[in-house]
Amino acid sequence: MGISLNGLNSGMADTYSTLLGGMSGGDNAGGVSSLLGDYAAIKNGSYGKMLKSYYAKLEKQKADESGETDQKKAGKIKDSASASSAAALYKSASALGSLNYDDRSEENIDKITDSVSAFIKDYNSLMKNAAKSENTTVQKQAESLYNSYYSNYKLFSKIGITMNSDRTLSLDEDTIKKALADTEHGNGATVKTLFGGIGSFADKAVNKASQIYRAAGDGEAVTSSKAKYAGAGSSSSTSASSTSSTKDKDKNKTVTDASSAAAANTLYKSIEKLGSMNISNTNKEEVYKAFSSFVEDYNALINNTDKSANSNVVNQAGYLKSIVSSNKSAFARIGVTVNSDKTLSIDEKKFKDADMSGVKNLFTGAYSTAEKMTDRVNQIYRYATQGDSLSKKTYDNGGSGVNVPTMGSMVDTIL
Repeated sequence: MGISLNGLNSGMADTYSTLLGGMSGGDNAGGVSSLLGDYAAIKNGSYGKMLKSYYAKLEKQKADESGETDQKKAGKIKDSASASSAAALYKSASALGSLNYDDRSEENIDKITDSVSAFIKDYNSLMKNAAKSENTTVQKQAESLYNSYYSNYKLFSKIGITMNSDRTLSLDEDTIKKALADTEHGNGATVKTLFGGIGSFADKAVNKASQIYRAAGDGEAVTSSKAKYAGAGSSSSTSASSTSSTKDKDKNKTVTDASSAAAANTLYKSIEKLGSMNISNTNKEEVYKAFSSFVEDYNALINNTDKSANSNVVNQAGYLKSIVSSNKSAFARIGVTVNSDKTLSIDEKKFKDADMSGVKNLFTGAYSTAEKMTDRVNQIYRYATQGDSLSKKTYDNGGSGVNVPTMGSMVDTIL
């Protein structure tokens, strides 16, 4: 909102009148000095700048009250359509990560094909909704997901997945089935590379879907109870023609793992505590104590999952290790070392000498490392207990468990 020249001239005239009237009225020297100071401010432009600043604040206040703030530009607009499709993509992409791509039986090939088809359907739905979204974060994350596909489009075309003009995908089921059955040219391995491992396209889709859901919804993670995410189902029974080793693998996916579940539960509370703390350079002792507990609990979970007979638990722990390893430099800056076995070690002196903003960046804020870790810890707990989820539980300040089935996790809200 600008200031018109006429308005400014009028204001100056009024000020001159006040100045002259005050002088003729016999005011003391201090009053005259004050008025002369005002006159000087008008003359050098300070008064105009002050008015501009004042009206700018009024304009911002008006925009805040009408809901038209810069939050819109920052991507904080709710987008239920994108949130819904992101939750669906998260589920179908996660399911792809737990499939057995080495089993070339006809039944398993059909199962993989159906799972890829469901994933593409959800991917297309998200891309269409994101294209219409006014939420800039949704747009950016969808663009990033598209770029991940485009950088590997040649590999996708080999297995029958092509890009349409609107950036959606098409699947030729006959081609992907032939690729899965192909042991001579390695096209079956291409399917596994694209959909079955850490760092795969499906894994990136899981991450992007989680971020889109958070940005488009209420700021909660896609694993929260509001997402109504049941997770990838346990594997179906194998056919009579399946090998005994395949049966054992499928069976192991459904083995409960109380030790890993307990360790995941403990680590979850440690991450929650750090996420809810006021982390600053003024309370380093308190932060160090909480971070030491986090390191201890993280290592306990890694040690338990390394021995787990539940292949889904092992897979999710692999994702968790990858998240930590990818932030090796950030951890090093605060005196924390990622060891060769992916456990952590903390140097107390280096930690306390470090700027606590490094800890804050890792454990607070949307899309933080802690948020990604929380998603994986949730899944480890769910697979280890076969269906339960830490998002159904929250904790008091003392760390005691309080069952609240209808609430999302506090970590989901905080991070």
